Amino acid sequence: MPQQREYCRQKARELGAEVVGEYIDAGESARTAGRPQLQQMLADVAGLGAGVDYVIVHKLDRLARNRVDDVQIVMAIQEAGATLVSVSELIDETPSGKLMHAILAGFAEYYSSNLSNESKKGMAQKARNGGPHGVAPIGYTNTLARVNGQEVKGIQLDEERAPHIAWAFRTYATGASRLCVMLSKNEDSVAG
Repeated sequence: MPQQREYCRQKARELGAEVVGEYIDAGESARTAGRPQLQQMLADVAGLGAGVDYVIVHKLDRLARNRVDDVQIVMAIQEAGATLVSVSELIDETPSGKLMHAILAGFAEYYSSNLSNESKKGMAQKARNGGPHGVAPIGYTNTLARVNGQEVKGIQLDEERAPHIAWAFRTYATGASRLCVMLSKNEDSVAG
């Protein structure tokens, strides 16, 4: 992220532009346009009107990973009077620049969609093989071991929390209607 930020600042200098804001949705995927910082940037660009000449991104796939969002975001930027600039890709308002933008938007959507499918296939295969995927549920912990040079992920009981979880399920199964109140009491009393 720091390197991408520096490349964007360098592009702004090349364009003779002053950076008036940075918008980073840390940990958020570009698969959705509902990201808070993206929406804030669009609102700020629209609110400043002619005060913003460029919206600079490191790569188009940092902005959107589906073509519908890409079109809507670019239209909002253009309606505000600004131009979208990619540090890494040659996109502009020429016919070839527009074609390149469309191709790159298509690639970003393909990458995201294909990655999702591959992940689902991998999780399904892991489940068929009896292995866990993702974060272990409460009462268990994730494990990682090396077997024949390969990483093997698994889960095991969380010795500290498992008795509490078992107690909660047993108590719930007996019809205890005040389980939340009972759980909020002293932790030592629920282990028995």
